[in-house]
Amino acid sequence: MKVKREDLFNSAVALLTAAGESPEGAALVAETFCKADARGITTHGSYLLNPIFNRVRAGQLTLPTAATVAVDTAAVAVVDGGDGLGPVAGKLAADLAVARAKQYGIGLVLIRNTNSVGSLAYYTEMVARQGMIALMSSNAAPSMAPWGGAEAFTGTNPIAIAIYTGRELLFSADMATSVVARGKIRQAARRGKEIPPDWALDSSGNQTTDPNEALKGTLLPMGGPKGSAIALAVDILSGIVAGAEHAPNIKSFHNLDGKTGVGASLIAIDIEKFMALDAFKASMDEYIASLKNMKKASFANEIYLPGEIEYNKERESLVSGISLDDEAVAALNQLLESVGSDLRLTAMD
Repeated sequence: MKVKREDLFNSAVALLTAAGESPEGAALVAETFCKADARGITTHGSYLLNPIFNRVRAGQLTLPTAATVAVDTAAVAVVDGGDGLGPVAGKLAADLAVARAKQYGIGLVLIRNTNSVGSLAYYTEMVARQGMIALMSSNAAPSMAPWGGAEAFTGTNPIAIAIYTGRELLFSADMATSVVARGKIRQAARRGKEIPPDWALDSSGNQTTDPNEALKGTLLPMGGPKGSAIALAVDILSGIVAGAEHAPNIKSFHNLDGKTGVGASLIAIDIEKFMALDAFKASMDEYIASLKNMKKASFANEIYLPGEIEYNKERESLVSGISLDDEAVAALNQLLESVGSDLRLTAMD
């Protein structure tokens, strides 16, 4: 089903405020959900509204979110997320990192005591559009074994980088350090579909195509030992250094086992501290043109800039609507009804 972005945004705001979030926080979180859904990253979108309500009802989420600055020293800072909604802490961290980078050339902000901040590209792109380069990472509940292991230890521990281009389209990469995000396996389980054999191991340490067995087991790291090393480094920076929880002690947002303790890190680099922004843009124009015009592999019709496919999908969704599973729409409408809202999501004409 395709729904209007405005309708999805208004519904998400209504639900988040009903859950106890402030109007400002609800609008921010709803925007991150809509952007993720519009880009086809539904695992980080409005699907999370039901888990949010589950945690609120269990008294395991503190709303409204009160993110604060716990450490503020020159080019570095630490944000305490107050065990609230991650995007509120993420936005504060992004604003702080930009301010520090404008002053010192680089800003590093760590986040602790929060929950999933969602799609990291939301924040890295926000920073990059201000003439900067942004790098972000976050740890997560155990779902992936270190290379050679058969027991979940780290999370999918995503990393993202966005680079200013002087265009609407940025260089924007956002990826899990596992072969796939755990949410895609949950999605396959909900849909009753098999997964590729190189995505995960079952609880006995064997490769599996059954998503339900994979959820009992562990994800596999991208690139084998290379992805494993990156995931561990992310956990150390975003967890241990930030004063957040770290492997294997982080709790899943989808289980009611207590505070998740998620941590994150965000680095902003001010390009103008190194060269004139116009000169950088000119170099990027030339760089992108060279990339686009190079000889293509036999299987490729076009060479995409990182993030370009998602960018195109988001632009298309503004016209044709955001695609959501019928089951997801039904679940959101049921949630809206349960909080007494008159809003309902319907298919676009």
